[in-house]
This record gives sequence, structure tokens and C-alpha cells, in this order.
Amino acid sequence: MFTLQGTGNTTFVGLGLFNQNENFTKISHDRYEVYVNGDYVGQKPLLTSSEDITSVNDFLHSHGYKNFVAHLDGDHYNIESNYRDDELKQALKIYLHTR
Repeated sequence: MFTLQGTGNTTFVGLGLFNQNENFTKISHDRYEVYVNGDYVGQKPLLTSSEDITSVNDFLHSHGYKNFVAHLDGDHYNIESNYRDDELKQALKIYLHTR
């Protein structure tokens, strides 16, 4: 790990950027790999600082999918479902590839 002092209150640590002020500016998009029952279905980029990975859950709920459990493991978002899982995978593939 290395540390470089930037201008003002910005410190670069390794590959990360930490701003010592409270107002952090995101400089690149976070991305998560989304899996359903262990099968990869696509990547979910977070396009704004107010968006988070739970928007995937919101999408699924708005399309009638309620019987699933999701958890985050690093940059992998794992969704487990035993009900209409093939339909759920297809809906998520379309959602993730059109965003």
C-alpha cells in the first residue's frame, strides 16, 4: 500500500481515492456482478452517487418478483430464488443490459 498526498485535503491510497472532507466526489462508477442462483446474469453499474445496488430489488418488486433473497458479497450481488427463477433471470438480463 502506498500513500500520496494530493492537493488540498485529498489523499490517494493504493488505487483508492479518499477525500478528508465530508463531501466525497465519486470519480468512477461502482459496478456489481449480479448472479441468480449462482448463474451470472450481468453487471449493474451505479450511475449516480444516490443509487445503490438495492435498485435491483426495486426493479424485481415492481415487476412482481417478491420471493427472493439477495445479499452482497464484495462486488457480487447474489439473488436466490426458487420461484419463477428462469423468468426472474430473463427479466434481470434485460434490465441490466438496457441500462
